[in-house]
Amino acid sequence: MNIEQLINCKNGDKVENLTGWVDSIRDHGGLTFVDLRDFTASIQLVFDKSGEINTKLKNEYYISVDGSFINRDKSLVNSKVFLGDYEIEVLNLRVINQSKTLPFQIENDIETDENIRLKYRYLDLRREPMKVNIMTRSRTFKSIRSVMNELNINEIDTPTLIKSTPEGAKDFLVPSRKSPGNFYALPQSPQMYKQLFMMSGFPNYYQIAKCYRDEDSRKDRQPEFTQLDLEFSDANPSLVKSNIERIVKFIFSDAYDCNINTPFNTLTFEDSMNLYGTDKPDLRIEETLIDISNIFAETEINFLKDILDSDGIVKGLHTDSILTRKEIDSIDSDIKELGSNGLGWFKIQNNEISGPLAKLLNPEEKKEIQKFGTGTLLFQAGDLKTIGQFLDFIRRTIFKPSSDETYSFVWVEDFPFFEYENGELQPSHHPFTSPKDDEVFKEDPINATALHYDLVLNGVELGSGSQRINKPSIQKLVLEKWGLSDDEIEERFGWFIEALSYGTPVHAGFAIGIDRLVAEVLNQPSIRDVIPFPKTQSGLDPLTNAPAYIDENLLEEYNIKYISKDE
Repeated sequence: MNIEQLINCKNGDKVENLTGWVDSIRDHGGLTFVDLRDFTASIQLVFDKSGEINTKLKNEYYISVDGSFINRDKSLVNSKVFLGDYEIEVLNLRVINQSKTLPFQIENDIETDENIRLKYRYLDLRREPMKVNIMTRSRTFKSIRSVMNELNINEIDTPTLIKSTPEGAKDFLVPSRKSPGNFYALPQSPQMYKQLFMMSGFPNYYQIAKCYRDEDSRKDRQPEFTQLDLEFSDANPSLVKSNIERIVKFIFSDAYDCNINTPFNTLTFEDSMNLYGTDKPDLRIEETLIDISNIFAETEINFLKDILDSDGIVKGLHTDSILTRKEIDSIDSDIKELGSNGLGWFKIQNNEISGPLAKLLNPEEKKEIQKFGTGTLLFQAGDLKTIGQFLDFIRRTIFKPSSDETYSFVWVEDFPFFEYENGELQPSHHPFTSPKDDEVFKEDPINATALHYDLVLNGVELGSGSQRINKPSIQKLVLEKWGLSDDEIEERFGWFIEALSYGTPVHAGFAIGIDRLVAEVLNQPSIRDVIPFPKTQSGLDPLTNAPAYIDENLLEEYNIKYISKDE
């Protein structure tokens, strides 16, 4: 019997085999009060043999009791908790299992190192906040399957042992014992397989998929994560986005008891970057970036002059508040950690301008800055992609959401097809994304636009999708422009290009990060708090000590051996 089932009991009813953990023990002379907790709720137990109980029970002992369901004394009623006007008068007690001394207390607000919590995750999950997080995750899965059934979208699974393919991150590799020297890869996504379903004649597909990327963990990233993958045949971006809005609206209503407004707002990538400095804008904040490059067109401030002469820009944010030096120094320190060279700033007060650069301003520059009025002008200078991330951080630091909407969704579209990362040309999404205009892509791939679209929620990228390439010639061209040789294309993608050669329909799809969705809904600082058994920021599992050393004798079966870095 669980505690929630007691809701059907009346005063004086017998209770048999009520089980749970000892949450707390209080000795009140002749009586001992024990809070019993199970997965559903908690309730107070009353024992009239204090000495015996105090020696028998400790926190987190798992027990079973028989007794009577009785009204609490009116002075002891706790209306803030479930069944707070009742208690169990215990007649029989059975200790099912004892507990060792706890590494941390099972309580809601704990200050314990995260690594300790993850090492004892099974205890951490007993805490009410974690229980709420995981059950919200569970309800999300249920809602997904409900709306997919309603929309008649087919749930189909895909392999998790696949050929290594580039999708923006490093693969986790799995050696093959029966094929010495060869490896499977764990999927970064089901991308190519869900496209194969469209080639096979299926009208649609969805999967709650496990995905793997061997990259550094962050608050919104894990080496192993879960996403909702979808694909539609004879579809374009408009159809996909319409379906996604219906799906998301249903999930929020069904799983989170929250109504959201549709259709979602839409921004181009270019507008998003210019207005917010990021392709993941939080539209609950009304303030946007200000281009102040023209103010410094004739500047004698050397570093600004050098940046503008190199086709850079100067963008800023103005707040009516006069920020303290402590507040400015804090922002400066934070953006330096992100890679900035430092924060530029001016204070405007009583028609006077102050700040480290104020003395270097010419009269015209002073006049233009004074037009902003009383407050603080913060700015960054450089190329937009670089300084955008710093300005986005500043924007979210100095301004608070002013929108009445708790959840603000926006589509960001018209992304550049290629971008440079660490000096290397990379597809901004993945190499199976269709160019917006095939002819433009052929002539000028670096400046071409992709039929790619992101869904952003409160400044968090919730998911990505695109129109897929359905012509083998275009797919091969994209891979060539990416820099792959004919041999590399044939070795890595020949089978996929071959599949495209048999009457592939137009198709498009999308994927939503479920971990990110649940974390955002629950306002959690990290997706680790909504994943039952996550990895640390260094990719380790403190619970099982994975990844772990493998005995050399076992590795021999896979034709693998350890070598030192010097060999």
